[in-house]
Amino acid sequence: MFDTIYLKNPIACKTCGADIWDLQTKEFDSCMSHYRIGSVLAGSRVLSGIIKEEAYCQACSDAKRDAWMNVYLVVWHTILAGVETEECKAEARLASVDRLHLVQWIAEAQRKEEQWQRRYFDLHNELRRWHEYVEDQKKPPEPETEDNKFWRALRSIRRPSEKITTAADPIGKILELHAPKENEESPGLF
Repeated sequence: MFDTIYLKNPIACKTCGADIWDLQTKEFDSCMSHYRIGSVLAGSRVLSGIIKEEAYCQACSDAKRDAWMNVYLVVWHTILAGVETEECKAEARLASVDRLHLVQWIAEAQRKEEQWQRRYFDLHNELRRWHEYVEDQKKPPEPETEDNKFWRALRSIRRPSEKITTAADPIGKILELHAPKENEESPGLF
């Protein structure tokens, strides 16, 4: 199984110049993991060094040309520090990594993790509210007591929005409302 490395800035295919935004490798754990620059590489056999890998160009493949080119994965203390198209650039990148990079990668990883946790809990709460709403609709009407009025008022505060309750597919609408924004990325393995 391949792990996937997603690039923040694409590398240009040496043959056609097309952008390559991701590449796959079997150099780490065989877990179908997703990595970005700054990710800790689970199962990396290289603590620090350079790994030669091949990147696939879909545009070259579509044009019936050789679709593979060499790239170099820069690993610094089991952290993916860069992806370069030339070995000399990879060596220079490895030599230039310092602790400030590590602090930046950790800060970015923590920011993304917080963002995804917030999205998860918001989605979880919305689904729970929907479930409670559906269950309440199944119950027979309650007698008009002060206690029941209080609980009915409390449930109405927690009721899902009208966008959800009137949607043809309420669960689909909940997922749509909680879908990642364009600039959000999966946290991957950090």
